[in-house]
Amino acid sequence: MEEMENKETGKCWNKKLVALVVAVVLIACGVGGYMYYKRTPAYSLQLIQDSVKEHNWEKFSRHVDTKSLADSAFDDIIEISLEEDTTMDAQTKALAANFAKLLKPTLTSLIESSVKEYVETGEFKDLDDKKDGGKKSKRQKENPAENLLKETNADKLKFTGVKSTEKDGTGTVVAMGLHDESLNADYELKIRMIQLEDGTWKMNKIENLKDFYNATKEAEKNKKA
Repeated sequence: MEEMENKETGKCWNKKLVALVVAVVLIACGVGGYMYYKRTPAYSLQLIQDSVKEHNWEKFSRHVDTKSLADSAFDDIIEISLEEDTTMDAQTKALAANFAKLLKPTLTSLIESSVKEYVETGEFKDLDDKKDGGKKSKRQKENPAENLLKETNADKLKFTGVKSTEKDGTGTVVAMGLHDESLNADYELKIRMIQLEDGTWKMNKIENLKDFYNATKEAEKNKKA
């Protein structure tokens, strides 16, 4: 019984992380209609957009470090999920967080393969998809990426430009301006990028994932008020 519960918990964290990375990919796909100098981070965001449209995994992986991106976002995803879970007490949440961290190496590999499938095909399969003749329960048919995209309206966000770039000792933090017309709200998504030998850039971390998620939820709350 305990082993089955552990497997279900592992699937849960895997889905959340895959959903996160896919959401980031879709946001990157919103970057379009702009021309940038080749050696700027914004130009590389354009290359990411092109690679997804072309289903070119080689180009995509050159400018997006999926493994590092998922790895760095892991703790934020756990924290967000546990904060929103009202069914567990503090001790249970601590145990859940520790267990999730044990799964981290395996999940990073699974996430990378799932994102690769998305880039190459334009979609990704449910992680619980089994050869059952299409007979799935309602719960099994739920797509975790679609759920997260719906919660954050990430699929409706429009890129408004690079608001700022700040260099430090490990790369450059790029603040992407995003606008949600349905909520009339503006956000910033900060991503860390490192420069490659040819002058282009590679995305490897989301700097403000938790703040971004909370901002989208707050905007939704304000609209309903």
